[in-house]
Amino acid sequence: MEINGHEAIRRMEDISKLPNGSFNISFYPCSLTKGEASAELRIYTGCRTRLPLPQDKWEIDSDNYFLFEDSVGNPKTCYKVLIRFVAFSSDNFKLLKLIWT
Repeated sequence: MEINGHEAIRRMEDISKLPNGSFNISFYPCSLTKGEASAELRIYTGCRTRLPLPQDKWEIDSDNYFLFEDSVGNPKTCYKVLIRFVAFSSDNFKLLKLIWT
C-alpha cells in the first residue's frame, strides 16, 4: 500500500493528538555537514510529532523538516522527503510506502 507524503505528514500530526495515537516511521538520515544521505534505513516505533525546541536551528527552511519524538520521548528530526515508510496505530501499524509528488 502507498500513501502520498503530504497526506502521511498530516495523518502523523493528527494521530499524535490522540491520547494513545502513535506511528512508526522509516527514513534515510542525512547529514548537511557531510552533504550526503545514509544508505541505511533508520526505523523508529511508537513515535509522536513534536513542536520545535529552543535549540532547534536549521540552515534551510524549517518546512523541509519533520519533527517527532521516539517511543521514549527523545526529540528527533528528519528531512520530510527522505521518509520512506510509515505505519499508524489506528491502522494496526500496517506499513505504507510514501510517494512524494
